[in-house]
Amino acid sequence: MKITETTIPDVTQENLDEKKVELANLLVSSFESLLGEIAEKKSKEEQALTSRVKENKKRILEEKSEIQFLVNSYEKDKKIKTALETVSKVDPVKLEYNRTLKNEIVVFLRIMEKLSLEKVSSYLQEISKVLNKSINR
Repeated sequence: MKITETTIPDVTQENLDEKKVELANLLVSSFESLLGEIAEKKSKEEQALTSRVKENKKRILEEKSEIQFLVNSYEKDKKIKTALETVSKVDPVKLEYNRTLKNEIVVFLRIMEKLSLEKVSSYLQEISKVLNKSINR
């Protein structure tokens, strides 16, 4: 058997681990630029998506507060309608004799638009109580 010299380095058991590390470094360095471009592209996509999420959250919060305002306004109008229907059922003759009820109704009718939903409800309950007392007499 004839041994010929080549440029291929001999690999021995001692330097096998070193050769593996060198080969891995060579592979990584050849793909490093490609991986860098991909990482940069993904980073830009992530930033764009993050900004879109923030914008959507802000828009959702604004719409939620607007819807909540509309719901509260609707509930208040509904309570006022109920109060006005209750007041319209009051007998004018009984109203003349019952000064407390008359004063409650007058005060309520003057300030009902400015009141909160809770105040409208409490006035409605107050008027209903006085009305029930006057009807039972």
